Amino acid sequence: MLPSKKTFYRMTIMVLFCTFFSFISYAQLTPEATEQIKQMIPAGIDPTQLTKGNFDALLRENNQQQSEAGQDKNKELDSEKKAFKQEIIKDSTQQNGKDKKKLSGLETYGYNVFSDAAKYDIAELSTPPLDYPIGVGDHIVVSLWGGGEDQQDYVVTKDGSIFPSGIGKIIVQGLTFEHASDIIKAKFRSRTPGNTRIQVTMGQPRTLNINVVGEVINPGPKTLSAFSNAFNAIGLAGGVTDYGNLREIIIKRGGKTIETLDVYKYLNSGEIGQKIYLQNNDFVIVGFVNKKILATGQFKRPMYYQLKKEEGMRDLIKYTGGFSSEAFTSGVKVIRTENEKQLIHDVNCNAITQLAGQDYPLYDGDVVKVDLIRPGIINKVELQGAVVYPGIYEIRPNDRLFDVINRAGGITPNAFLKKAFVFRGAGDSTNVKADKLEMNLTDFSKNEISSANNILLQANDVIRIFSNKEFSDVQYVEIFGEVRQGGRVNKFGGMTLKDLLYLSGGLKPSAEFGRLEISSVVDTDSASLGIKPVRTVLKSYAIFADLEIDSSASSIVLRPYDQIYVRKNPTFELQENVTIEGLVKYPGTYPRLEKNERLTSFIERAGGLLENADISGVLLKRNKKMQNANLGTEEGAMEPISINFEKAMRNKESSFNVAIQKGDVISIPEKNPFVAVTGNVQSPLRLAYQKNHSKTSYYIGQAGGYNDRPWRRRIYVTYANGTSRRTRNFFFIHFHPKVKEGTTIIVPQRPEIKEGGASKLLTQSIMSAIPIAITYLILKLLK
Repeated sequence: MLPSKKTFYRMTIMVLFCTFFSFISYAQLTPEATEQIKQMIPAGIDPTQLTKGNFDALLRENNQQQSEAGQDKNKELDSEKKAFKQEIIKDSTQQNGKDKKKLSGLETYGYNVFSDAAKYDIAELSTPPLDYPIGVGDHIVVSLWGGGEDQQDYVVTKDGSIFPSGIGKIIVQGLTFEHASDIIKAKFRSRTPGNTRIQVTMGQPRTLNINVVGEVINPGPKTLSAFSNAFNAIGLAGGVTDYGNLREIIIKRGGKTIETLDVYKYLNSGEIGQKIYLQNNDFVIVGFVNKKILATGQFKRPMYYQLKKEEGMRDLIKYTGGFSSEAFTSGVKVIRTENEKQLIHDVNCNAITQLAGQDYPLYDGDVVKVDLIRPGIINKVELQGAVVYPGIYEIRPNDRLFDVINRAGGITPNAFLKKAFVFRGAGDSTNVKADKLEMNLTDFSKNEISSANNILLQANDVIRIFSNKEFSDVQYVEIFGEVRQGGRVNKFGGMTLKDLLYLSGGLKPSAEFGRLEISSVVDTDSASLGIKPVRTVLKSYAIFADLEIDSSASSIVLRPYDQIYVRKNPTFELQENVTIEGLVKYPGTYPRLEKNERLTSFIERAGGLLENADISGVLLKRNKKMQNANLGTEEGAMEPISINFEKAMRNKESSFNVAIQKGDVISIPEKNPFVAVTGNVQSPLRLAYQKNHSKTSYYIGQAGGYNDRPWRRRIYVTYANGTSRRTRNFFFIHFHPKVKEGTTIIVPQRPEIKEGGASKLLTQSIMSAIPIAITYLILKLLK
């Protein structure tokens, strides 16, 4: 009985999905591809229960663009336009204005006077100033030792006295500490033994309430020691503000001004006024600054400075410490605001500092800027070339060319005197065009002022004197071949062939004394005292071991660029040794008897092989020369060469009996009775060789057989002499090499087949297309 149409559709869908997921499992999709396919099927939909409505929803959801309702794309464009900032065009004069923070950033001179004033309490001093006035509440300490010992602390009472027991009342109020100390000592001395020593010191001084007002950070009443002064009071108030006047600090008592202090006077001369000590309820008043000037640039101490009304540029220079050594003082810039406009004034401060009574008024807010002088020496000439001490020299009034050359030590012996140049003004880097003057220095030794070539020099002249060396090349000759020090040799006048042989260390023993060749390419022109090119000329000469040349060639003078070739004696040859090591009767070093001496000859000379020598394992090691292109030297490395000694012994005339070269090492190993099995086997190991078992499979079986994925087609063996043989294959039949003593069997592992880039891309494309094909087919079936 045939199934119904609906049942047939469901069975078809089941088969398609089973096939699809089986293909996925077989193709080993990447996690990314699998996740992509899963995302195409909405959650909650069973593939076996799909309907047309389910698939319509699936296709609709996966093909519609997601966008927020009411989203306005024009707003995005507007926001992008607003991201471009408009360029603000500034007035070009602003960059030259007086941005004080940009120009300096320094604090006002004198502010730091108050920074540490509140940190230290001078009441802790054991001895007060001698002019300190004693007042009510002060503690006076009297110490006695020697004839009697005692120490007492007396407090000045309201009536202005102290009352030592047995001494009586002593009035000290209003007296200076020095005067009061003398009186107290005299009173005690009248009542104590003569050898008693007396010392009077201050204990805790009285405290005062002082009112600090005006332009200070924390104005108000301050409690401080009677030892303190007005600066200490301002320090307790936090110092002055940016607009506080350091030049006129007023102290008032009872409504009257009793002292005016100037911080700059204190900093420059150490004076603090009339040394008036503060009293209870005194007022310390800091007013507003009159003129605050910024001194910047090449001052010794660039800062802000406060000036009094009558002070100007001269006082500012004094307070800053003056100008630095590289200051451009004749063009000091003053930047000032006048009628709401910024102006700049040039001030010649040289006149102010050098002439009495000269000054320049300054106003509040002025910026005084001192630039660096332009670098560059102006009183110099430069001497180049063939003088003893070339360099830069001072130009003095009326200096002439010969004067400066003599100052530089004179000309050198190889100076070219017929022509010299003076480049006028070329020493000034701003001079783009310099004039050239040509001089003849042949009369330099006379040093005559009247000489037309002894010209007056000017500042920044550059003098160029040539050397004969600049107009000629260094002449040389070259020698090659069998000399101890071959190569290029500088030619000197009259150099002979014999001279060159001595300079080259003489001939080697391998030199052919009867064969020396000279190749010349130039000749000497006696008329012009120069050299001229000629066709290559080659001449041969005889020479002896003692470097004596035959009589016909003893006077040969070499020409520039000659090349001398000393040929090698073809019959000369040093010993060429070969090393034989291992199991021979007499191992050691053997010289070659002839160039083509062969392997078997050396073995026979060494006494033949020992009984336990491995004939199949005889190995030849040859020195492989590697040319070092950078250093031009040769470095040796021993390279193993596999040979078949058995065949060489059977037929000494065969190619297996190789010729031995200089430096070869013939190595005869001991018999190795084992066979090694390595690679992809269960238990790699060494086995004893058995003559009746020469098959590879036997020894692999002894090693436990193959491991996972053995590559049987690639099994190979390596024999004792280093040669290897591979497995030969005919379809699925493998012919493994024979096994001998000392053989190593290698079983490689078959590599895993990895999915390539192209196959992976193809698989992913198929996986992406299958859901679409299945979807299309199901929709067709459900119609």
